[in-house]
Amino acid sequence: MRILINTYDTAFQNQAGGVRNRIEKTVKTLRLSGLDVDYFDKYTTKIEDYDVLHIFKLDSASSALVDFAYNKGVKIVVSSIMTLEKGRLADFYWRIKKIPIATLYKRLFNICDKTDMIIAETPREALFMQKYYHIEKERIIVIPNGADTNAIKDNLIYEKIGGNMPYALVVARFDQNKNQLNVIRAMRDTDNTIVFVGGPDPSSEEYYQYCLEEAKDSKNIVFLGWLDSEDSLLKSAYGNAKVIVCPSYNETFGLSIIEGIMAGAIPAISNTLPLCEYDAFKNCFRFNPNDVSEIKETIVEALNSYIDDRYIKNVQKQFSWDSVARKHIEVYRKILKLKKS
Repeated sequence: MRILINTYDTAFQNQAGGVRNRIEKTVKTLRLSGLDVDYFDKYTTKIEDYDVLHIFKLDSASSALVDFAYNKGVKIVVSSIMTLEKGRLADFYWRIKKIPIATLYKRLFNICDKTDMIIAETPREALFMQKYYHIEKERIIVIPNGADTNAIKDNLIYEKIGGNMPYALVVARFDQNKNQLNVIRAMRDTDNTIVFVGGPDPSSEEYYQYCLEEAKDSKNIVFLGWLDSEDSLLKSAYGNAKVIVCPSYNETFGLSIIEGIMAGAIPAISNTLPLCEYDAFKNCFRFNPNDVSEIKETIVEALNSYIDDRYIKNVQKQFSWDSVARKHIEVYRKILKLKKS
């Protein structure tokens, strides 16, 4: 099998990011499994040389590429990576799609119609695609995002935060959806240390500066900025965190939570996340992302709790990259009608 990988144009422009990390880890693991996997280059790649075109994120800009691959007989897989918003709007455009007007949604529906398999990250995302994009259940499969951890338990992070103390860790790009501001408001008047990893993109610089301003007099709040996935400081931050926090309103998945648990951190997450549907997260600490008092109470309670090693091992097994890669290979084999070797 020869697999060709593509995604939206700006996915690799930030120093870090969930989609970028997901693609890099998936490609690496698939290659280790023996598959021939390449990234699409519009200047040199010949699509007909490949068996499967795998696009990460349902994006209207991919419509022409999907048309070309479809006409060449190349099988198509799309990892939808869909935020579960504007479902009714999508459904409206689906119902009027025969009207001869060009819309963004018409291009999305064109991609879906020509795709052999849609990969959703959560059961909720799969149902969303069925209900609002009218994709048959048989063409959707749920495969979670994979995760691993190369966390290190050294003292590097403690040198940055001013001492060896328990802390809660938030790893995400700064924007309103990620909701760092409410965490700052919840924790700035406490004695509990909160560490933020991440920075803004060009569209969220104002929000980032507002967060810095809200936290300027709080010595218990630490901003580390963007850190590459191989940065020793990030590994140390994960390795020593007592709690991993995800306060987002919406997420396609929530990779930092998985990585944090694998490193031994207790999860405290927004109760709006699709990740809550997985059995592994049914009993984790949850809060209303709009309720500052509840965020504070939940994080403080988590900081005073302990994590079970059996829980960590269960998460490691369910969300390992090896497990995720095997599921991808099964999808490729299924649409190519190949038997297991």
